[in-house]
Parts: sequence; structure tokens; C-alpha cells
Amino acid sequence: MNPANGIVTKSANCTVEEAVDKIKSLLVGRGIMLFAVIDHSGEAEAIGMKDAGHKLLIFGNPKGGTPLMLASPSLASISR
Repeated sequence: MNPANGIVTKSANCTVEEAVDKIKSLLVGRGIMLFAVIDHSGEAEAIGMKDAGHKLLIFGNPKGGTPLMLASPSLASISR
């Protein structure tokens, strides 16, 4: 984890699709809601460019997260 930005990086010895499937299974097993999967590579291909297979998974727990966002709305968004 990079303490400066809170991002955790893990390597996977599988394809992007396999990694996404594993993450989805872990989320379901823990009762965490998957809100969206953003397929950056698919969008890149749509404009004729190649991407290495980047996907963004947006997930959370409404029961735990909603009270936090109500108390501090900036938790619900990213800004600079």
C-alpha cells in the first residue's frame, strides 16, 4: 500500500477477466455490493486504441457506508 494515496496494488497470475471474477466472488461471499464495472479496455477498443485490460470495480456496503457518507458527504466522492 502506498500511504500517500491509499491505493493497494496486488499482482495476479491470471487474466484480467479471471481476476475480476475472483474479486466478484470475494465480494459476494462477504455481502459487499458491486455497483459497477468500468471496462476501460472495451472503451479504448471502441475508438481504435489498445488497452492492456484495465477494469475498475466500484463496490461497497450501503449499510456501513451510508451512515459515513451522511456524516461526511465528501467520503462519497473524489476531488482534488
